[in-house]
Amino acid sequence: MSAAFAYLLEVLVGLGTFLFLARFLLQACRVDFYNPISQGIVRLTDPVLKPARLVLRGYRNIDFAAFLAALVVQFLALLLVSGMDLGMTALLLGHATVKTIVFMIAIIRWSIIIVAIASLVAPGSDHPALRLLDQLVEPVLAPARRILPPMGGFDLSPLIALVVLYMLELILPDLFGRFVGLFL
Repeated sequence: MSAAFAYLLEVLVGLGTFLFLARFLLQACRVDFYNPISQGIVRLTDPVLKPARLVLRGYRNIDFAAFLAALVVQFLALLLVSGMDLGMTALLLGHATVKTIVFMIAIIRWSIIIVAIASLVAPGSDHPALRLLDQLVEPVLAPARRILPPMGGFDLSPLIALVVLYMLELILPDLFGRFVGLFL
């Protein structure tokens, strides 16, 4: 596989995974769907998700079709990179699941970083992207705020959330590797 094709595949897989996971997170975090950015993500993902929802229904605010679409994108990319070796389907599916979850954690982690920086640079900004990210990270930051309330005007809860999310990003692939090692 040429380097240019591998790079193009990586970009397309990353974009597809991001869009489907963004759609999943928007619904899971109950983000305002009238936000123009939310509307754009909905329009881009609806052609795939509407038919998928006929088979795979959501539960409350969990959009299983969006998560499954992101998982399928990751799985197909791994299948293509592995040379279409269908004998390793279970291993590739497990690896794709871990990659999808780690990708989702990275989206949340970067969203927290952007919200934290924006709160220092442009506090009280009403930009649609910042409102969307603020609504997206609030369910993650709320438990951290209960542990560590604001001190002297500084909200240190993003630090707790970032440490926990980064630890999950490091631990999940390691756990998967150990789990696979049990069966090989």
